[in-house]
Amino acid sequence: MQENDTISAISTPLGEGGIGIVRLSGPDAFAVADRIFDCPKNSDPGFPEPRRLYYGHIRDNDGEIIDEVLVSYMPAPHTYTREDIVEINCHSGILTLRAILRIVLNSGARLAEPGEFTKRAFLKGRIDLSQAEAVMNIIRARSEEAVKIAARTLQGDLAGKVGRVREELIDLRAPLEAWFDYPEEFSGDIPGSDRIKLKLHELQKVLQDLVQGVERSRAYQEGVSVAIIGRPNVGKSSLLNALLRQQRAIVHEIPGTTRDMLEGNMNLGGYPISLVDTAGIQGTEDPVEQQGIERSRAAAERARLLVVVLDGSSPWTQEDAEIAGLRNPDQGLVVVINKVDLEQKIPAATVKKIFTDAEIVKTAALTGAGIDLLEEAVTRQLDLVLGTTGESPLLVSIRHEEIIRGAMLNIENAIYAVDTQPLELVSLELQIAWNLLGEITGETVTEPLLDKIFSEFCLGK
Repeated sequence: MQENDTISAISTPLGEGGIGIVRLSGPDAFAVADRIFDCPKNSDPGFPEPRRLYYGHIRDNDGEIIDEVLVSYMPAPHTYTREDIVEINCHSGILTLRAILRIVLNSGARLAEPGEFTKRAFLKGRIDLSQAEAVMNIIRARSEEAVKIAARTLQGDLAGKVGRVREELIDLRAPLEAWFDYPEEFSGDIPGSDRIKLKLHELQKVLQDLVQGVERSRAYQEGVSVAIIGRPNVGKSSLLNALLRQQRAIVHEIPGTTRDMLEGNMNLGGYPISLVDTAGIQGTEDPVEQQGIERSRAAAERARLLVVVLDGSSPWTQEDAEIAGLRNPDQGLVVVINKVDLEQKIPAATVKKIFTDAEIVKTAALTGAGIDLLEEAVTRQLDLVLGTTGESPLLVSIRHEEIIRGAMLNIENAIYAVDTQPLELVSLELQIAWNLLGEITGETVTEPLLDKIFSEFCLGK
């Protein structure tokens, strides 16, 4: 990858639409556009004025018009990449966009690599690495909460918190290093062990707060699995349909209608939820049903939250008891007593005694009764198992989490070393933590890691 040439790519999703954009960035962006853009004002001495839209046509090498377009010129350094940028706004269609891109590439630009526009913004100091990763998180966000978290990171919230911790680490190391190197000349006070440990505990708390809500923020970004489980004919598929507000699953009074898993997506409380309707769990000799039941058990094991459905119009069974035992200790649980519009044969007190820490909701899935209460219960349980904090979390990336946990371990080692080891080892642990945290913002990152991060970006960004 050469970072001083001119690159181009399609920057809008491929498909039919009102507008598509082909973007150029680099020292020859204006010259390339001038070769292919036929505009009545291109003979004007003031052409092109920055950040104005110019109407005209894109012509190919034979002079044939390809499309009528609006073109904007944005000179460095006040651009996304801090380079000259040209954006060609054309009609959005895959053939039109590719034709214009081909003309641009034939006129002196090269095809941008994935994430190369954002990588140039990082390399030229417009954004740090955490902000660059936030750009992709915004693009891939699956909920409004995920967008808000990524936007805060893009505005520098994460970099600010990490930067302050790194500054504190430097402040702690500075007198130690001076004392090591120039003991005869150093006249400042060497921090006492109690003062060092107090400051390190404060820094640990800052980092701990950052990782506190990481599972919840990742759930906002990537989604969370919720499995509906129960024995056959308790109303699992009806419940799925009611929650999704559509006829996603076949509903029939014959038990075992659902023989495999069905999935649907919805959004509750900011969480993108993958809702899994599983096959009824029961003893059977049918090999097809057996396979479906095994898949149901696997889906229940993977889910972050279980919705256990009971048929309130039928007595409690041994199968219900076995299903109750499928829950893992770290999973959320909501118990649904369904079919409350019929005569009830399961006492609520019995259910409460068996599911002591679960939220219990009564529904009639076919009529929609209680569905709003079920949605509220699912949201509360997800908040509970994913962890809630006073402030919206910032971390989403597994990379960031691993770095911060690694830095916390180094600080923990430094706290222990203050009383048991030479202060040189304390300083070394702080140096390692400082280097690690610099990988979040890109100040101590390696070129292979940069290539890996930006290779995951989409073309045109």
